Amino acid sequence: MLKTIILAVLVFLAATIMHSVNANSSDQIHTYKYTPIPNDLTVEIENPLEAYPNQTISVNITIKALVDLTINYVAIELYTFNDSKFDDVAYIEERVLLSSDESWNKTSNVTIHEQASNIVYGKLTLEWKKIGTEGWEIIGKEPNFIMTYLRNPELEELKSKVPELEEESAQLKGNVTKLNETLTSALNNLTDIENRYEGELSGTRSVITILAITTIFFVVTTMYLFMRKPKKYW
Repeated sequence: MLKTIILAVLVFLAATIMHSVNANSSDQIHTYKYTPIPNDLTVEIENPLEAYPNQTISVNITIKALVDLTINYVAIELYTFNDSKFDDVAYIEERVLLSSDESWNKTSNVTIHEQASNIVYGKLTLEWKKIGTEGWEIIGKEPNFIMTYLRNPELEELKSKVPELEEESAQLKGNVTKLNETLTSALNNLTDIENRYEGELSGTRSVITILAITTIFFVVTTMYLFMRKPKKYW
């Protein structure tokens, strides 16, 4: 019964995780596209859709200029589900000049925190200005966007044991069925024995009753005859 309950819980949790992730391969790539206002540039961020805690992943960022502009600063801050920041990626160390339709690209490797769980999401920081203007356009740590769904190795290990647990459950069910059959057979045999001995006991009681009556009759007769015996005179 305990194994059956554990199996049901594992199947439910596994189904819930897979439904939430909506993916079945860590080779799939998640792409986030963002066009800030005004439409000076577009940002595209690519990274694995799924990963494990303590795994190193590649994060690629591509910025395409829609006008002539200068990029002063760009970074992606990485957070896990409990809002704990664990890394920054894709810094620009020097200002980058881009003509219209020109792109800047950078790939960085980042190791997901060992204690991270559920998801990794990013916060984009971007600072740029159009050529010929004075003020800098700034996106400060927004928008937040989901990057990677984190897989749970412990849960997957348990999930891999589901077929084994199902087999053990089937075996236990078969053993219970056999035990029930054995118990039923034993009860039937006991009933047969009781019925047989009940008949034998009934016969024995009848014989004893007859013997007792005969004995009593013999004793009474003997006493009667003894009392009727003629007396001798001397």
